[in-house]
Amino acid sequence: MSKKHKAKAKARSEREARQARRVVNGIFIGLIAAMVVALLCYYVAAGA
Repeated sequence: MSKKHKAKAKARSEREARQARRVVNGIFIGLIAAMVVALLCYYVAAGA
C-alpha cells in the first residue's frame, strides 16, 4: 500500500473510533437521563 492509502485508512479508522465513542457516551447519557426521569416520576407518584 502507498503512504497516501495508509494515511487515509488510519484517518478513517480514527474517525470511526471517535464516532463509536460518541455513540457509547450517548447511550450512557440517555440511560442516566431515563433513570433520573423514572425516579422523579416514582417520587411524584409516591408522594401524591
